[in-house]
Amino acid sequence: MLWLLVGLVVAGVSLAYFFHNVKPAELRDNLLGTPVWEILAVVALTLLTLWLRAIRWGLILPAGRGDRSGLFGLIMVGFMVNNVLPARLGEVTRVLFLWKRNRFTIAESAGSVFLERILDTTIYLSFFVIPILCIPKLRAVHTLVKFAIPTACISFAAIMGLLLYGLFPSFSKKTCRTLINISPEKIRHRAITIGKELVSNLEWIHSPVKCPIVIVLSVLIIACYPAMMIVLVHAQGFGILGGMFGAAWGAIGASVPSPGYVGSLHAALKFGLVLLGIDPARAISVAVIYHAVGYLTVTIVGLYYFTRMRISFKEIGRAKEELKKEEIAEE
Repeated sequence: MLWLLVGLVVAGVSLAYFFHNVKPAELRDNLLGTPVWEILAVVALTLLTLWLRAIRWGLILPAGRGDRSGLFGLIMVGFMVNNVLPARLGEVTRVLFLWKRNRFTIAESAGSVFLERILDTTIYLSFFVIPILCIPKLRAVHTLVKFAIPTACISFAAIMGLLLYGLFPSFSKKTCRTLINISPEKIRHRAITIGKELVSNLEWIHSPVKCPIVIVLSVLIIACYPAMMIVLVHAQGFGILGGMFGAAWGAIGASVPSPGYVGSLHAALKFGLVLLGIDPARAISVAVIYHAVGYLTVTIVGLYYFTRMRISFKEIGRAKEELKKEEIAEE
């Protein structure tokens, strides 16, 4: 209940900024003037990025264990749940049903979803940094540059961490164990759990076939969002760098807890597009279409798979408690 209240407050404040000084007639004209092909392109790119996620998910899960069937449906249901329920329950839902239906362990299931988040966040961080370094008008905003430097460091550290594990797995495990042992008692148990979850899903790093495929898929998954930006903004001079920057701001907004990403995504995306020189009215209409089309596509297709899999919202509501009990039993 607390998360819902926090989300509603965030959504309200964000929407107040988003619609500040908006002329309803101008917004209506921009929305109604959007060509049908642009909307269809966003629908196709939304489904494409989720289909690529299902392929990557199958590759990063441990080989020779569990059942990899139905991963696309699980992803659609997970993202649909994120759209309609608070506290990002979609990720917990994916973990629960990957364990119950596909027979992976809790550690393998949770670790695969957590690893996805690391890969996606790393690429989004690069999509934030690269345009700032390459577009003069963004480089002139000193606050952005100040944020870009630590962001680049975090992205680089994540890449180097995965690379180090791939080249020197024994050394990496030993170093992590040492760091965990000297960490405060309060975070030691959680760090050990996360470590086990991640290690169980890193076999692909040692494969000369899987590793480059996972890397390429990870880039393509996130690249679908700049492609949506380019299609919707449809302005001269707004190319791949602008699309990357807009998509990064959209991801920043989506990371803020608000129901169905409403408000937070819109406000962040508008802010990013205006920094690129896009007219505020146009930025607002792009944000509305970008969110609405993606939201409806995921929710409709997710509900289809939800009914096919015979999942109930009651099961989803109990997901966190059920997973916690199983984790304790496994220990």
